[in-house]
Amino acid sequence: MKTVNEVLAALRQAKPDGRVYFSFGRCIPTTVDSWRGVYAEPALGWKPAGYSGHVEQGDYPTAAVLIERLERAISGDTFTGWKGGEFTYVGDERLHVDNPGDCTHTEIVTIEINEYETVLHTATEDSM
Repeated sequence: MKTVNEVLAALRQAKPDGRVYFSFGRCIPTTVDSWRGVYAEPALGWKPAGYSGHVEQGDYPTAAVLIERLERAISGDTFTGWKGGEFTYVGDERLHVDNPGDCTHTEIVTIEINEYETVLHTATEDSM
């Protein structure tokens, strides 16, 4: 289970223009928001890779883009919890993988950096 800072450290080792995706279905990382499970912890959202897995190269964020999103999330931005409350993140919080309103207990467990892409490998709490 990786923290925001651990994910940032790994992404900084990747090529800035290399694409980043999740191991499950090559899904696309989207934005950071408050996690429904614990509002004081962030979650990185995702969207499907597209019809039959066909995705254009530009659909995936690059390592540089995802670094920017994560850095912005820990730079003092305020996030609203699912049922209220205001939260800020500093980077040592666990980074969950869920869309707003979801609580699937999916976590980033390893980060695989290849020559042209970075894969965020995940697992659910049940499988860890």
